[in-house]
Amino acid sequence: MGKCVMVVDDDVNIRTAVKLRLERDALTVLTAANGDEALRQIAEQRPDLVILDLFLPVRDGYAVLSELKRSEVTANIPVIVLTAHHRCREDNPALLSASDEIIVKPFSPRYLAQRVHAHLERRSKAVSTPASRR
Repeated sequence: MGKCVMVVDDDVNIRTAVKLRLERDALTVLTAANGDEALRQIAEQRPDLVILDLFLPVRDGYAVLSELKRSEVTANIPVIVLTAHHRCREDNPALLSASDEIIVKPFSPRYLAQRVHAHLERRSKAVSTPASRR
């Protein structure tokens, strides 16, 4: 079964570019333009990874990230924050520490795809490795 990635960004050009790049690698890509739409789709589809912009309409990326990490169902989904806000680490370090990686716009689609695959591989290994017994 193929891997599924959710791209959440209010910029249709970014959503489209990332979607096309990741589909070249045989990934299924879901997209959302706002935080509420993203949370609804994530609950229904359970993607293997989320690429999340911070500044979104309706519900911002900070709220989406917080909700994802609070829920037992979605807490282990890797989240790559993709943002134009280059000071996001300094402005909200506690919340952003919940993300798995931060990539600042403008970005290289090739680099983003490499990072997506690295996180998917890491998650795959973690899921397939049984927990140690004590």
